[in-house]
Amino acid sequence: MAKVPAYRANDAYETLIANMMIVERQPQLKVREAKSEQERMRGVLSDFDSTLSALHTELKNLTGSLTNPFQSRTGFTASTAFTVAASDAASLGSHAIQVERLAAADTRVSRRYDTAGPGAESLRAFFGPDGEHTFTIEVAHPTDADPARREAVSITVKPTGTDNKAILTEIADAVSGAMAQAVSDGRINQREAAQLSVVSESSGAARLSLRSGQTGYAGRLGFGASALVDELELAADAPAVGAGGGQILAVGGSETDSALTSKFTLDGLTLYRNTNTVSDALKGVTLTLKKGGEPASEFSVDTNTDAIKAKVGAFIQKYNAVLTHIENKTAIDSKTGKRGDLAGDSTLTSLRFDLRNYAMQSIGGQAAGMPASLRDLGITTERNGALTLSDEAKLLGAVQKNPDAVKNVFAAPDGVATRMFGMLDGFVKTGGVMDQRLAIADDRIKHLGKRVTDWDDK
Repeated sequence: MAKVPAYRANDAYETLIANMMIVERQPQLKVREAKSEQERMRGVLSDFDSTLSALHTELKNLTGSLTNPFQSRTGFTASTAFTVAASDAASLGSHAIQVERLAAADTRVSRRYDTAGPGAESLRAFFGPDGEHTFTIEVAHPTDADPARREAVSITVKPTGTDNKAILTEIADAVSGAMAQAVSDGRINQREAAQLSVVSESSGAARLSLRSGQTGYAGRLGFGASALVDELELAADAPAVGAGGGQILAVGGSETDSALTSKFTLDGLTLYRNTNTVSDALKGVTLTLKKGGEPASEFSVDTNTDAIKAKVGAFIQKYNAVLTHIENKTAIDSKTGKRGDLAGDSTLTSLRFDLRNYAMQSIGGQAAGMPASLRDLGITTERNGALTLSDEAKLLGAVQKNPDAVKNVFAAPDGVATRMFGMLDGFVKTGGVMDQRLAIADDRIKHLGKRVTDWDDK
């Protein structure tokens, strides 16, 4: 009898072992499949949770007590001299405005210094061989408790340069360093820091240019007594003329006589402000001044119809998404018998029924002629329960007539959004229905994962 080669016996043995392992792994493969299916179902539940949460958030916005989304306002003007924005607190109407000048930063210049020729070392002579000077610049640092608060920043200059331009540069660097340190120390904000630079006025002359970080009379610069400030003429109480230093715009002694403040006429009244953004002249209206010296123009505050339609559209879209999701996931195909992932789930079927019912109900307590249902706002219900804004004019007409009555349809105690919100809250809140279902799915996935590991060990 012929002897079977050893390598053939080994091959047969390995084949037998491989076949046995395939058979032994069949239960493990089923567990893996069950785990994959459970992970897929968890994804289905997570998607549904997100869809419910989106509607829940929209309902919360509609039922908020602090604002009325149907009282949304918008500002309009054709002028290029200013822009206008309006909040819900603004009153409807039109206004006339003329911008005379814009608010500006306080800019000071030093006197002119020669940077070439016989006078190019005058500052070195002022400082002396090893001279050092300290001075202060006062900047605006308003707080809620003290809107007029100001902060004095100390600057020490000990120049090493020999000519005027080098020393002017060292002064500018010292100011920049002191302002940066004040910001770092929290004494002022970055936007409040004064900025000093050297300007070459010509090939043989230069000046310092100091600019405040804030605009208006309130943002003006101040200076402590100093021989160096006097030498530079930065604190001169008059506009700079010729080679002298001083103010670029007359600072004045108050907001009303300062060239640093904005000046404009609103409905016949002359107003002054320290900035070009004015939000305290008309309640709920913010004016941003862009250009002075323009002819008088009008602006209006109107109902923001686009925002209102968008708000209603967002509610409808998210409501329809929930109904569609439930319908698709709980459906059973009558021809093939194929069942949706959540078919037979009575909780979701009841949720869909209740949402449709709330959407069609009317509220009580509305005055005669006021809307009491979504239908009265031009929102109709399709055969499958989906909502449609089929009559925008009806919605906007109701808003123009009485925005509070429109909000009541959604936010009254028996309003559409109030009822839906209360019901969905039980689903999406922490520990609610969806949290519980996702937790169960996670436990199952974890359990099946352990079984897979156990089979691997076996």
